Amino acid sequence: MTTLREIARAAGVSVSTVSRVVNGYEHVSDEVRLRVERAIRELNYQPNQLARALVSGKNTRQIGLLVYDVANPYFAEIATAVENVAYQNGYSVILCNSSEGRNTAVYLQTLIRHQVDGVAITSGEMDPEGVECLERLLQRDIPVVISRERYWASNAAMDHLNGSIGVMELDYYTGSKIATEYLVSLGHERIAYLYSLSGSNFEIDPRVLGFKEVLAKNGLQFSEDLVVCNLGFHQSSGARGMLELLSRTQDFTAVIAYNDLLAISALAVLREEGIQVPEQVSVMGFDNIAASQYTYPPLTTVHVPKSEQGEFMARYLISQIKERQPSVQRRLPAELVVRQSTAVRKA
Repeated sequence: MTTLREIARAAGVSVSTVSRVVNGYEHVSDEVRLRVERAIRELNYQPNQLARALVSGKNTRQIGLLVYDVANPYFAEIATAVENVAYQNGYSVILCNSSEGRNTAVYLQTLIRHQVDGVAITSGEMDPEGVECLERLLQRDIPVVISRERYWASNAAMDHLNGSIGVMELDYYTGSKIATEYLVSLGHERIAYLYSLSGSNFEIDPRVLGFKEVLAKNGLQFSEDLVVCNLGFHQSSGARGMLELLSRTQDFTAVIAYNDLLAISALAVLREEGIQVPEQVSVMGFDNIAASQYTYPPLTTVHVPKSEQGEFMARYLISQIKERQPSVQRRLPAELVVRQSTAVRKA
């Protein structure tokens, strides 16, 4: 790596003169500046922007992005959108992957040490230690934006920050109601659920509350034997959940999966077991990842805006970095995408 001393030697000037040129200070003659700039080009010198920012107190032009699982296409699409907007505005992104039990607070502390200019978070719930780190970021005047599900009871832990952080709310509650209403309209009464989180979360999850509300409104009974919990978020989880469900009962005509990844592998299990989709069982996903349109049959799902999430969060942070404005709260709707994995229940 080329050093300032090597540039100074090549240009025939002092190290302090090279430093003044690199950092854009005045009081350097045009002739000397040209010699230094020529040496910089010839030696391919790349200044350490982070180190310069730390010394000068200027922005590092770095944004921290915390996602739950970058291998999940849902989060990958969000991360891509954040990175695209950041790149267009001269910022780089430090990506933190908080899956597999990694501590959110540890990542936030790392971002604080790196003196990022802003932080975007899409990783769901925030424990007390994580909330404390958010408070530290705000105390340092570092803007924060969070993407979260609407109506989660755990959001209350961050209520005191609502006026200080940007919030992107995702209405999974309404999205779940739309999905369930559609299945009910097709005549389905015994609707199973493949659920990623624990059973205790199942009781308070907004999307489950929407599911139960539609069942009750239509006089349909909620059956615990049709729910498989603790599946996780990976594609193989849906296969495991479907096999467990089939081992309990085959008295259902529709299945809602927590996300598209679970739905895709559930489709594969049904096909292997000789159960026709949608003739015998309808399958509903959630998220509308790109792969959902290429399954067999193509997956009916609920579209959750992903690129829009990432673009909003990146633009919000960059605007706040340039000039502090009142925090913004925005809500993105969920929409039903009907494909060929659902059909009218046969009598």
